[in-house]
Amino acid sequence: MESVQVFVQFFLNLGASVFLPVLIFLLAVAFGAKPGKSIRAALMVGVGFVGINLIIGLLMGNLGPASQAMVERFGIELSVIDVGWPASAAIAFASELAALVIPAGILLNLVLLLAKVTKTINIDIWNFWHFAFAGAMVQAVTGNIWYGLISALLFAAISLFLADWTAPAIQQLLGIPGISLPHGLSASFVPFAVVANKVIDKIPGLNKIEADPEDIKKKFGVFGEPVFVGAVIGIVIAALGYAGVDSFGVWFPQVLQVGIAMAAVMVLMPRMVALLMEGLIPLSEAAREFLQKRASGREIYLGLDSAIAIGH
Repeated sequence: MESVQVFVQFFLNLGASVFLPVLIFLLAVAFGAKPGKSIRAALMVGVGFVGINLIIGLLMGNLGPASQAMVERFGIELSVIDVGWPASAAIAFASELAALVIPAGILLNLVLLLAKVTKTINIDIWNFWHFAFAGAMVQAVTGNIWYGLISALLFAAISLFLADWTAPAIQQLLGIPGISLPHGLSASFVPFAVVANKVIDKIPGLNKIEADPEDIKKKFGVFGEPVFVGAVIGIVIAALGYAGVDSFGVWFPQVLQVGIAMAAVMVLMPRMVALLMEGLIPLSEAAREFLQKRASGREIYLGLDSAIAIGH
């Protein structure tokens, strides 16, 4: 058990930006893609993840302090800190359950795929931490590791079913055929989103509002573009936190810096995701062709991280 945990932890310690490119390369070659194309795909995935992390760092480094200043200025007392997914993932992968969840989750996926219970093969192994985290919480409450493992695998199975259910809509929305999103966090919101959407559709007036990016841009022109929306959001939040706290020559440049940083995030994030997708699409195509040839034309989805939707 300990040796398995050490082996799994070694790969997890590489981080998503290294672990996933290695996995992408091995899978692409296994699915019949040419080595050169596989290496390029793997590198593009790594570059995409590094870029996304840099943009998130830019966001947190600028908006985080401004938001904190705003909270303190208005006397809002919040006792709980949102540590974000990196800390959550670290906690999950540090648990003794993580070493079991990854191989058991892969095995469960293959069994359900062969039994034709699911159409999704989940290659987003890095994000198995969602399942490990849920299982670790159950283990902590019950004191039983097997209850934790069963809970983690149940979560994984539900995510696969929800990924199958939403795959057609996801493919149409993102314009990427043959994919699904068995991402533990995003899949959890699907039932609530479906119910909320049905409720909104029944409310007169509200059901007529078109608020997708294209409609907003059409109605407001340049003021509806992401770069402008990001700048406005950054400036407003920074102004609420910094304005008048110090001299004009100090706080005003800070406000503008946060605004520009937010504008940059809104523009650069989709482009980093586009780089990520440039690496994932060849794998998706190779895997789909490989699996469909050996599954008598059966439709197979490649399960990816929901981060790909950020670029939409």
